[in-house]
Amino acid sequence: MTAYSIFGIFAAIALIFLLIHSIWNAAPEKRKAFVVPGLIQLFAASLALVRGNILPYFIPHEIVTILCYFFALYLTFTSAISIAAVGKPHRKKLASLWILTAIAFWVLAI
Repeated sequence: MTAYSIFGIFAAIALIFLLIHSIWNAAPEKRKAFVVPGLIQLFAASLALVRGNILPYFIPHEIVTILCYFFALYLTFTSAISIAAVGKPHRKKLASLWILTAIAFWVLAI
């Protein structure tokens, strides 16, 4: 198992955990708002698995690399926002997971 595989699996699991945590803690009437972000996170998780050579490439390699850079940048900004916006209990758990996922995507993109 290569380092890319480990980072890919970690990033995918972390994104799916963050999605489940967000949906679980939302009020039932607000759960509809997580459909599009949830699909984007599942797509990002599948890209992490593709880049980590766990899944076969379903889109060209160059596009996967560009999308990994995009998600790395997106997750970096998301982690910065979560550090600044949420309370201390969430900052310890979720912001640290966002940061580690962003680092994993940066490694996968490079």
